[in-house]
Amino acid sequence: MTNRKKIVIVNNNLVTGGVQKSLVNLLNEIKDKYEVTLFLFSNTGEYKKSIPHQVKVIEANPFLKLLGISQKQSLKEGLLHYFLRSLLVLWTKVFNNYYPFKFLVLTQKKLKDFDIAISYLHSSNDKLFYGGCNEFVLDRTEAKKRIAFVHCDYLSYGGNTKKNKEIYKKFDVVATVSNGCRENLARAIPELITRTVYVRNFHNYKSIVKIANESPIVYPSNFFNIVTVARLSPEKGIIRTIYIIKKLLAENYRIKWHLIGDGPQRAEIERLIKTHSLEENIILHGNQDNPYKYMISADIFLLPSFHEAAPMVIDESKCLSLPVITTNTISAKEMIKENKEGFVCNNNERDLYKEIKKILDNPDLITKCKDFLKAQSYTNKNSLEQFSQIIDN
Repeated sequence: MTNRKKIVIVNNNLVTGGVQKSLVNLLNEIKDKYEVTLFLFSNTGEYKKSIPHQVKVIEANPFLKLLGISQKQSLKEGLLHYFLRSLLVLWTKVFNNYYPFKFLVLTQKKLKDFDIAISYLHSSNDKLFYGGCNEFVLDRTEAKKRIAFVHCDYLSYGGNTKKNKEIYKKFDVVATVSNGCRENLARAIPELITRTVYVRNFHNYKSIVKIANESPIVYPSNFFNIVTVARLSPEKGIIRTIYIIKKLLAENYRIKWHLIGDGPQRAEIERLIKTHSLEENIILHGNQDNPYKYMISADIFLLPSFHEAAPMVIDESKCLSLPVITTNTISAKEMIKENKEGFVCNNNERDLYKEIKKILDNPDLITKCKDFLKAQSYTNKNSLEQFSQIIDN
C-alpha cells in the first residue's frame, strides 16, 4: 500500500518547447514523491525519452490525439482522421474551438480516482486548434482538486477571451510561472485572486552544465560575442535588434551576434541581414540540439523580446555563468538581480541600444556579473516547495 498522492498531469505532447521541457523536469523531480500518471494527447516528441520510468504514461485515443499532432502527422492516422482534423480546424477558424474541443474530449473515457488532476498547457486563442488540456481536465477527470498551469503573460499572449476566463474560474487552483504572471492573471480575472499562485519553472541544471561543456563553441576573442536563443517570431524583438547591432557596428564596436533558433521570421531576418551587409556580424545557426555550447563561451545573453512570461533560458544562462541583458517584460525584474546576474532595460529600441552600448563601454560589468553567477548554486528547491504546497495543502 502507498500513501503517496495520486496525480494525473495532462499535456498535448512532448515536442520540443518550453512547456514540455519544464514538464519533463518537473516529472523528474516528483517521480518518487507522488504516484504520477502522465496523460498525453499524443505520446510523441523529443522529450519522450526523458520521462522517468516511475511515471505511468497514457496516450489518448486516435480522435483526441488530433489535438496533439499536426495536420501532416494526422495523415499517418488514416484518411478519416486527416479529413476530420481538417474539418475541425476549418470550423475553429470560422467560428471558434469550443465545439471541436468538446467533441474530441468527450470521445475519451474518464480518468478516475485521482487526488489531483493538472492541466499543464494553458488555453489558446479561441480561433486556434491548439490546447484542450483545460477542457479535458474539467470534463474527463475525477479528482479531489483540479489545477491549471498558465505558462504565459495572460494579458499579452492573445488568449484573454471570455471563454477562457470562464474555463479558469472552474479550477480550484491556477498556477502561473512567476509572480508577475500571477498578478496579470488576477487583473484579467479578479475572481481568481485568492486561488492563483506561482510555481517557478523546473530545470535540469546538472544536465545543462554537462552538455554545455561537451563541445563548447570557441568564439573569436577580438569580438564581443552576444548570443540569443529564441524562436524567430515577431514577439522576440529580433528585427529591431538588427538595427541596433547595425548602429553599434557603425560606431566601430566589434560585435558578433549569434542567433540560435528558427521560426516564421527567418526569411525576413535573412533578407535584412543581407540588405545591410551584416552577414559577418549576425550569424543564424538555426535550431540546435545543444544550444548551451553556444551560450557557455559567449560574453552575454541577449533577450530583446516585446513580451515574455518567465523564459526558461534566463535561468539556463545564469547557471552557465552567462549574464543576461533583457527588456523589461513581466517577470524580468524578479528573475534577474540587477548588476549581479544581468541587466534589465526599458522595452524600447532606444533603451536597448543604450544598455548594450553601456556594457560594451564597461566590460568590467560583465566580469562582476560572471563572478557573482559562478558563486551561486542552482537547484529546483524553491520550485519544488511551491509545487508541493499546492499539492499537499
